[in-house]
Amino acid sequence: MKILTKSISLLIVIAIFLSAFCFNISATSPPSICNTGIRHSLCDSLSDMAEAYYTAGYDYETLSEKNSAELLTSLRGFMKDTHTHSTSYADCRDLPMYTDSQGNDQKIVLLYSSVSVTQDEWAGSGSVGWNREHVWPQSLGGFKTSGAGADLHHVRPADYSLNGKRGNKLYGNVEGGSPVTGTSIVSGMVGGESKDDYFEPLDNVKGDVARICLYVFARYGGEITECSKITNVFQSVEVLLEWCELDPVDDWEMGRNDVVEVLQGNRNVFIDYPEYAWLLFDEEIPDGMTTPTSASRANNEEQGGGSNENEGESSGQTPSEPETNEPETNEPETNAPETNAPETNAPETNAPETNAPETSVPTDSESVVKPTEENNSNNDDGDGDDDSVTVVGDGCASSVAISSICVVGIFGIAAIVKKKED
Repeated sequence: MKILTKSISLLIVIAIFLSAFCFNISATSPPSICNTGIRHSLCDSLSDMAEAYYTAGYDYETLSEKNSAELLTSLRGFMKDTHTHSTSYADCRDLPMYTDSQGNDQKIVLLYSSVSVTQDEWAGSGSVGWNREHVWPQSLGGFKTSGAGADLHHVRPADYSLNGKRGNKLYGNVEGGSPVTGTSIVSGMVGGESKDDYFEPLDNVKGDVARICLYVFARYGGEITECSKITNVFQSVEVLLEWCELDPVDDWEMGRNDVVEVLQGNRNVFIDYPEYAWLLFDEEIPDGMTTPTSASRANNEEQGGGSNENEGESSGQTPSEPETNEPETNEPETNAPETNAPETNAPETNAPETNAPETSVPTDSESVVKPTEENNSNNDDGDGDDDSVTVVGDGCASSVAISSICVVGIFGIAAIVKKKED
């Protein structure tokens, strides 16, 4: 009987330990929706999810009246407070079939080249296929593969070869540069050109890149020094805004924003309201620029609603001096009262790390296809950092399986002991 008691106790301890371990490394549940947007199809309206996201005090009419420093503080606090679930670096490999699909085909649209691939074309430990790209390079951002380095709004799938050649160069306009090609999936793939310290993506990707970097700047600039200046990753503010206007938001970006909101809670506000990019740097919003809300605001103005732009709010700054309104003086934790959002909790109480994975959306079990696990010891980013990770499958499923095995083991030992006693 003593043998039975000790065996049962040992199996229970093992089951508890392994279950806890699996839950700690579990991946985010796949979303119940996929990105059905079409790449390069101009977006002229907000999605229903975007409309519902901007609660009282965080609507465009309110925020656009603030000066640049107040606006940055408000946007930073809002995107942090609504960031209710932390995704892992493994999620950035497993979930692009949902976030970066096109037309619900579960293929993955790669950044820079816009080439579509399948999940199975993941590069793994080799050099052929696709991998994860930190749009704001790790070596320029002060992060690794968690937090900002595992945020789905930031980390994007890219061709392995092209990613490596892009390196950690700043984004900027290039004259007489060399093509940056990717040969690992499609022969002759081109994703832009580079020269000296700058990389210039293709025109139809420039806006995406600019809005992603704006997100990292606004969301993490108060926490990570290297992310507190947009010129740490961009040639200049002028180039950033030029790219935002050149490549406006498309339906695919809006769809991706919806899926990522389902997964981690927050949105990239610069996709829904690209106008914030100009207001952050005290610049005038270009006339005639198509944005997801420009048509509706124009209709309101025609009906006598007036303009809600930040008129007369000029500080006399030039775009090349955005540092004067930098996050160091406007930490998001202060949540300036002018945001008029009484429902907002202080960011400290909403740190994403404290939210268990159960807060993510329910699994759509019928449509989920789990990628085959591979050795991921490849260099995912172009800046020469080792991004190797080891991932175990779904935590819930693993825990249930382990617990079941332990229960069977307990009953098996009990039967053996009872047989011997008889």
